[in-house]
Amino acid sequence: MKIKAYYVVENLAIMYEIVGEEKFLEIIRMYGGSNLYIPTYKSVVRSSRNREIAKRYNGINASQLAREYGITVNQIRNIVNM
Repeated sequence: MKIKAYYVVENLAIMYEIVGEEKFLEIIRMYGGSNLYIPTYKSVVRSSRNREIAKRYNGINASQLAREYGITVNQIRNIVNM
Protein backbone atom coordinates (compact mmCIF):
# COMPACT_ATOMS: atom_id res chain seq x y z
CA MET A 1 0.00 0.00 0.00
CA LYS A 2 1.41 3.37 -0.99
CA ILE A 3 1.15 6.17 1.58
CA LYS A 4 1.89 9.75 0.61
CA ALA A 5 3.84 11.76 3.18
CA TYR A 6 1.27 14.56 3.13
CA TYR A 7 -1.47 12.13 4.24
CA VAL A 8 0.38 11.27 7.45
CA VAL A 9 -0.80 13.00 10.63
CA GLU A 10 1.38 16.03 11.31
CA ASN A 11 3.00 14.73 14.52
CA LEU A 12 4.03 11.49 12.75
CA ALA A 13 5.22 13.11 9.53
CA ILE A 14 8.75 13.58 10.87
CA MET A 15 8.96 9.88 11.77
CA TYR A 16 7.74 9.03 8.28
CA GLU A 17 10.47 11.21 6.78
CA ILE A 18 13.17 9.70 9.01
CA VAL A 19 12.37 6.01 8.63
CA GLY A 20 10.72 5.97 5.22
CA GLU A 21 7.42 4.50 4.09
CA GLU A 22 8.20 0.80 4.55
CA LYS A 23 9.52 1.09 8.13
CA PHE A 24 6.80 3.59 9.02
CA LEU A 25 4.12 1.09 7.99
CA GLU A 26 5.91 -1.65 9.93
CA ILE A 27 5.90 0.51 13.07
CA ILE A 28 2.21 1.31 12.56
CA ARG A 29 1.39 -2.40 12.14
CA MET A 30 3.28 -3.36 15.29
CA TYR A 31 2.33 -0.49 17.61
CA GLY A 32 -0.76 1.09 16.07
CA GLY A 33 -3.42 1.91 18.64
CA SER A 34 -1.13 1.46 21.64
CA ASN A 35 0.59 4.03 23.83
CA LEU A 36 4.25 3.90 22.93
CA TYR A 37 6.82 5.59 25.17
CA ILE A 38 9.94 6.75 23.35
CA PRO A 39 12.76 7.69 25.73
CA THR A 40 14.82 10.81 25.20
CA TYR A 41 18.05 10.63 23.25
CA LYS A 42 19.99 11.73 26.33
CA SER A 43 18.49 8.92 28.42
CA VAL A 44 19.34 6.23 25.85
CA VAL A 45 22.92 7.49 25.44
CA ARG A 46 23.45 7.70 29.23
CA SER A 47 22.08 4.21 29.78
CA SER A 48 24.33 2.79 27.07
CA ARG A 49 27.35 4.63 28.50
CA ASN A 50 26.60 3.32 32.00
CA ARG A 51 26.37 -0.29 30.79
CA GLU A 52 29.70 0.12 29.03
CA ILE A 53 31.31 1.60 32.17
CA ALA A 54 29.97 -1.22 34.36
CA LYS A 55 31.30 -3.79 31.89
CA ARG A 56 34.76 -2.20 31.74
CA TYR A 57 35.12 -1.53 35.48
CA ASN A 58 37.65 -3.87 37.10
CA GLY A 59 37.74 -2.54 40.67
CA ILE A 60 40.81 -0.34 40.26
CA ASN A 61 40.24 1.69 37.09
CA ALA A 62 37.62 4.19 38.33
CA SER A 63 39.94 7.18 37.80
CA GLN A 64 40.81 6.11 34.28
CA LEU A 65 37.13 5.57 33.36
CA ALA A 66 36.18 8.92 34.93
CA ARG A 67 38.73 10.72 32.74
CA GLU A 68 37.68 8.78 29.64
CA TYR A 69 33.98 9.51 30.05
CA GLY A 70 34.33 13.02 31.48
CA ILE A 71 32.56 12.24 34.74
CA THR A 72 33.65 12.00 38.38
CA VAL A 73 35.02 8.98 40.19
CA ASN A 74 31.96 9.14 42.48
CA GLN A 75 29.70 8.88 39.43
CA ILE A 76 31.67 5.82 38.28
CA ARG A 77 31.21 4.23 41.70
CA ASN A 78 27.47 5.01 41.65
CA ILE A 79 27.15 3.45 38.20
CA VAL A 80 28.94 0.22 39.11
CA ASN A 81 27.04 -0.08 42.41
CA MET A 82 23.60 0.09 40.78
